[in-house]
Amino acid sequence: MEAISLINAGIIAVSIQGSAILWRKQGHKGICLFMLLTAFAATMNIVESYQLYFSIFNITPVFQLLFGPALYLACTGLTRKELSVLDSLHFLPALISLAFTSYIQAIIALGTLSRIGYSVLTAHKLNSYKKSLDSERSDSDEYSFQWMIWTILLTALFNLFDIIRLNLQPYITSEVNLFGQAFNNSLWLVVIIFITYKLSTQEHSPAITNKTIDTSQTKEDPEQYSAIYTAVDNQVKSQQLFRIERLTLSQLSGDLGLQQRDVSRAINLNANKTFNGYINGLRVDYVCNLLRSGVQQSVTELAFEAGFSSKAVFNRSFKEFTGMTPSQYKAQQE
Repeated sequence: MEAISLINAGIIAVSIQGSAILWRKQGHKGICLFMLLTAFAATMNIVESYQLYFSIFNITPVFQLLFGPALYLACTGLTRKELSVLDSLHFLPALISLAFTSYIQAIIALGTLSRIGYSVLTAHKLNSYKKSLDSERSDSDEYSFQWMIWTILLTALFNLFDIIRLNLQPYITSEVNLFGQAFNNSLWLVVIIFITYKLSTQEHSPAITNKTIDTSQTKEDPEQYSAIYTAVDNQVKSQQLFRIERLTLSQLSGDLGLQQRDVSRAINLNANKTFNGYINGLRVDYVCNLLRSGVQQSVTELAFEAGFSSKAVFNRSFKEFTGMTPSQYKAQQE
């Protein structure tokens, strides 16, 4: 119990510190409140483990029904989506469960399933945001939360295993139960530290402005937009507009005097790519052509010259489009 309390104390410390670091960042207050909720839950775990207060019911199982919606709404805020009063209804099951705290195992089971379900919803929300960014920005990878998706899915996987421990508490030894609790708490300690680090080093995410996202899935005939695509493609290539750092759909459409919707649909339907994939594909081609010509510049210099604003994004895009790393491609040409 002493070790678990020490881990809980660590969770309290890093959660409070993380919320203090992120509080002033735009769109991060939801994450900060989630961290403070985590700190409060850890505090109650310590209080209840040492029976430092007298109560007719145990409230810690209720937190199982709070964590899922809290993380979901926090990540929704990260995507710059405005929350409404109706979003507070996500916490209604947790409030109702306060009247049934005597049914500890039932609340724990429902809470764990809730956390897993909300993990899937949160991952879907963040993935949809990434797709939306891809349709509008050439630098979408720098603002997406793919790392958060993997973090959430990883914790959901451990929650799936932990549900066995939580619901078998009456039938397993106290040592096994305490080990499982210590492992789960240690995982969250690491997760809070990781989330704080990633969000503190990542620029605040841009809002989505294009309302006609995912046009690649429409049933419209590509021929309807072939003329627009030809005009766009010719202009982008001849003027090397793709080399503009952090180029956006809005910026490109404005430069060409076309509607964002038309440019987006033309690229989606005729190039079969998102705006991000189209622009970064041209950037990779630009670098490949220079490498084939035997230019003496470094690959990193060529990446920034092509319009990439991040070396990591360049490396990932290059591997995606060529199947090789930039260094492998350069060595092949040499």
